[in-house]
Amino acid sequence: MVKLEQKWQVLTVICIGIFMSTLDGSILNIANPTIANDMSVSMQEVQWVVTAYMLVITATLLFFGKLGDQKGSSQIYTYGFLIFTLGSLLCSLSSTLQLLVSARIFQGVGASMMMATGIGIVSNIFPAQERGKALGITGSIVGIGNLSGPSIGGILVAKFSWPAIFLLNIPIGLAGFVLASSFLPHDYRKEERFKFDFWGNLLFALAATLLLFGLSQEQAVNSNLFVLGLIFLLLFYLVERKNPCPLLDIGLFKVKTFTYGNIMSFASYATQTAAIFLMPFYMEKILQLSPAASGLMMTITPVSMAITAPLAGNLSDRMGASRLTSFAFLLMSGGHFMLSTINGHYDLLRIATGLLLLGVGMGSFGSPNSSSILGSISRDKAGYAGGFISTVRNFAFALGIAASVSIFTLLFNRNMQGLPYMTAYVFANAWLYRITAAICLGGLLLSVLSKQHRQLTRNS
Repeated sequence: MVKLEQKWQVLTVICIGIFMSTLDGSILNIANPTIANDMSVSMQEVQWVVTAYMLVITATLLFFGKLGDQKGSSQIYTYGFLIFTLGSLLCSLSSTLQLLVSARIFQGVGASMMMATGIGIVSNIFPAQERGKALGITGSIVGIGNLSGPSIGGILVAKFSWPAIFLLNIPIGLAGFVLASSFLPHDYRKEERFKFDFWGNLLFALAATLLLFGLSQEQAVNSNLFVLGLIFLLLFYLVERKNPCPLLDIGLFKVKTFTYGNIMSFASYATQTAAIFLMPFYMEKILQLSPAASGLMMTITPVSMAITAPLAGNLSDRMGASRLTSFAFLLMSGGHFMLSTINGHYDLLRIATGLLLLGVGMGSFGSPNSSSILGSISRDKAGYAGGFISTVRNFAFALGIAASVSIFTLLFNRNMQGLPYMTAYVFANAWLYRITAAICLGGLLLSVLSKQHRQLTRNS
């Protein structure tokens, strides 16, 4: 039985890493317009500061999750702090978009090491009846990190310059490395030699890259690259089926809770990026708000998420995940639909209502769904399952950003031929949010239909 003090110490260390990574992401969302102006690049180009980071995380999460189960999740997590901190320093020193994207790729390796192992460490050290509560606390920290980012980012960008947002990670990262070295548990390591699935990792990385490039072209969706990405994804699956030591644990997909939970995660996280990435551009370009003011508005979502997540985690320990995930998708659908009705007028109340609904929905979804997934698999695969959950989340984020920007750009450019700038912008914005609302309604339907398969967990 793990001592009470130890499990809370471990949770604290994991939460520091979560806070640092979410703070970095939310600050960057506010700084993106400034970076684009400073480096004289378009919104389409500056998205790669975010997308490249998510891409390298997505391509390596399964590897680090499996490596953590084999060699020790705590060690992987600890050194992830160090690599992420060094990557932050390199980002702050970047003078061109190419250098910044390269530094973000390096930073993403460290983030992947932490994301792939953190959830599994928490899941294993807390008993089953407290797992939802612990994951709810991590969800709250995600909200606090996202909450702090826009306001801190707006101030730093306004008072200093965008490199300051990366310098902020350095003291947090060094403190996290020291604490992780001291407090994370010593892992049980399997004695068999770790076997690196070269072809699995390569095919998955190629598939993810091609899919993102296929959705991130200047003019429209590049169908050739996108289809090629789907082909590589199919090849990845076929190769993994015959591999005796695969990167993809196909057996886990026989667990319906695991499968349905990850499908719903993809729908939830892919749609979130439409609001998180594009809304600051709308507020600054159309409403002419300052970075500090738009940052303050963007805190509405993480504030509501930080309050909701621990409550949802506690509830999931008592009533299960299915009702909460259905409620979450209903709220997120409403939030996206509300944002689809905004126009060029200064209607901050409508925007605030949409962001509030999104935040409560996001907070109600994450921890119950993750707890349900982790509870459905054996403890010795917690690291891998945590890595898979994070892979789905980051792949959804990356594809969501690429797809939303491409759809918005396509609609905007077509309407600019016969409409004024503001009208074309509002039209593209509205249709994008209608699409994301429809996806969330699909997630709601799946949550209701899969309810009977997600009532019980096997991991005690």
